[in-house]
Amino acid sequence: MKKQILCGAIAFALAWAASDVMAEWAHWRGPLMNGVSTEKNLPATWSPDGENLLWKNKVGGMSTPIVMNDRIYVMGRANEVPFGGEPGKPETLIVGPKTQETVVCIDANTGKTLWQHAENVTQSDAPFHRLGWSSVTGDPATGRVYAMFVMCQFVCLDGATGKAIWSRQLTEDQGFISTFGGRTPSPVVDGDQVFIGGVSFGWGDQARGQHRIFAFDKATGKLNWSSATGGPPVDTSMTTPVPATVNGQRLIITVAGDGGVHAFKANTGEKVWSFQASKRGLNTTPIVDGTRLYVAHSEENLDSPVMGRLVALDISGKTPKELWRIEGLEAGFASGTLVDGRIYWPDNKGTIHCVDAATGKRFWQRSTGTIGRPSLVYGDGKLYAGEANGRFYIYELQGEQRPKQLSKVELGDKLGREYAMFGGAAISNGRVVIMTATNMFCFGTNQPAATPAPTKVETAPPGPPAFVSVTPNDVTLRPGEQVKFNVGIYDANGTAITQFEKSPGTNWSLGQLTIGAAPSVQTATRPASAPAPVKIGNLAGTLAPDGTFTAGGNETQVGAVVASFGNLTGSARVRVLPALPWSIDFEKYTEDKPPLTFVGAGGKFATRTIDANGQKNKVLVKTTDNDLYARARTNFGHSGMSNYTLQADVYTGSQMISNQRQMPDIGIINSKYVLVLMGNHQRAQLHVWSTELPDERKASGSINKTIDYAWDPNTWYTLKIRVEQQAGKAIIKGKVWPKGKDEPADYQLTLEDTQPNISGSPGFYGNSLVGAAKSEIFYDNVIVTENK
Repeated sequence: MKKQILCGAIAFALAWAASDVMAEWAHWRGPLMNGVSTEKNLPATWSPDGENLLWKNKVGGMSTPIVMNDRIYVMGRANEVPFGGEPGKPETLIVGPKTQETVVCIDANTGKTLWQHAENVTQSDAPFHRLGWSSVTGDPATGRVYAMFVMCQFVCLDGATGKAIWSRQLTEDQGFISTFGGRTPSPVVDGDQVFIGGVSFGWGDQARGQHRIFAFDKATGKLNWSSATGGPPVDTSMTTPVPATVNGQRLIITVAGDGGVHAFKANTGEKVWSFQASKRGLNTTPIVDGTRLYVAHSEENLDSPVMGRLVALDISGKTPKELWRIEGLEAGFASGTLVDGRIYWPDNKGTIHCVDAATGKRFWQRSTGTIGRPSLVYGDGKLYAGEANGRFYIYELQGEQRPKQLSKVELGDKLGREYAMFGGAAISNGRVVIMTATNMFCFGTNQPAATPAPTKVETAPPGPPAFVSVTPNDVTLRPGEQVKFNVGIYDANGTAITQFEKSPGTNWSLGQLTIGAAPSVQTATRPASAPAPVKIGNLAGTLAPDGTFTAGGNETQVGAVVASFGNLTGSARVRVLPALPWSIDFEKYTEDKPPLTFVGAGGKFATRTIDANGQKNKVLVKTTDNDLYARARTNFGHSGMSNYTLQADVYTGSQMISNQRQMPDIGIINSKYVLVLMGNHQRAQLHVWSTELPDERKASGSINKTIDYAWDPNTWYTLKIRVEQQAGKAIIKGKVWPKGKDEPADYQLTLEDTQPNISGSPGFYGNSLVGAAKSEIFYDNVIVTENK
């Protein structure tokens, strides 16, 4: 009989380490992931003018601060431009040509800014006022911080210096989408992994749009696993995964854009259960308390015409069971807290509801204003409650009775922001930190806090092997490049098995990927059916006995590297892209499917044969099946590409609506810069952030170069964009001409960016319009070459 031994000393040390950081507020929901601080002697009153105020500064924003190692970390933005301040134009802030999203580090003792890390806003439809809605997370074990930017740049920073340790472009690598809503998810660290969730359209077997959880190695940024929630996403979501141990099993629990709550094994990504809570996407962070889970939303219910619900679930078994619900409680943004058997949850109108956690019985309601966005925080018998118009309250809890108001302050300024306050409070070492649109305030005692003693956590020994993981789980290579794959063995609970008395060893092989069918819709006349899964893959190369893979061939490839351990197998996804130059005419690609190596194409782009002047020709089409995807992008390289030129032929139709012609916009992408033909405006343009361009209302905006350019529907044109990286700047050049005509000798558009994007995948952009105005867009004859 085989014998498995878990390194118990490691598990014991991790449990104690987690208890030692109770005084830190390293995640925006606090050390217990439920908005609860265990500190005592916290302030009951304060004033922005002096009472109990330790300091204030001019760092403003919408995220919730975290506090770690006497440093505060928040998301923000930089390089705004003042606007207005004259009759009819209120003073505010707007986008400038150098506006960026930031992570800011502040000395918790003085309020002074220590460092700032900034990222350009690119490939996003989010508006300016919704930058910085995400919150960073910290890792007390390493002192590092992790942040997700609105354009899906996921970064790991040294908490002391702000130096980037690693960075992943999740739009170009994994197909994450950044939408107009600006609902950017927040990460969480658990053990050796950092987790982030969101709607993504990947490549190959992950092309279909899904809300997915991604688990990265927190030290290297390499992907350990990714798993889909299963349902079709109808919204993006400001989700935050919640780590929790339920019945001895370590889980990652998340709400999703498909309206569900889902649990996955933290180490393996295997789905444990799902619960469908709503028809629309969820945003609040659930509360996990032992084998119970509480979650709220403000969307359509599956079984009721009433909007909104607070629900309690028993998650002790294989399938969650509803224990109670409160119908009509519309709480879709702010997250609640749980203290002494009572739930406190703010609704969308700023009313706090106190509910018995065991039965769902309502005890009281208390209004904080009119808009509920900041999440609740509890500490030392008090609730710290913000409201979006800038009101901030401190309440003394009195059991089942209405709380006593101890303090109320008004913090209403919101220059260039949608709300005066969006994030909740952070509590650390006797200090309470809050941030408004324009300022940060720290009040309290500034003294070390009393925290509970460490608690020993017993960890059960692992069972027999049940799962094999292969990491890194998703890689993109060029022919000749190597990657060393590693194997992890886990029991049925997802617990790692680190030692074996007898091991069968690992055998390596190359394999294919499996594309599963999209969920079918069941109707009264047609039962749900699912076509058989399809195997895909042409991966070539060599595999060494230690798991080192060397990519072979000189063509585009996809496939799997497979590890066998006894009768168990696991695999990693591999995409191979040849060296430049590339020439793509789509003739070899499967009809009505997205090209296998394209990222972000699923459900939005597909290969199709068209009849052009009596000749059959296969092209890529921007589809119009779903108006949610009217504005879409797809990338077909990798995020590290730089100093290249992209050329493609493009074509679209038009529609006549009320005697006005409606034409789509067509673009190609190089290093995050877009060259676009604007149909209704009859212009050609270079830009990076399309939703914040200057217009007749405001002269300032994101960088661009725009010219008038008359072009026709039902006619092929050639677009060409060249991006040159020079010392401290990028030179972007674009040209357009009718296909078949002579190429212009000079570029018609030139843009100099002194805050450059230094790399990025080539891709396509299209806005096919919606409803009766929409038309399909076509792309063909793609050429990518290195700059000479």
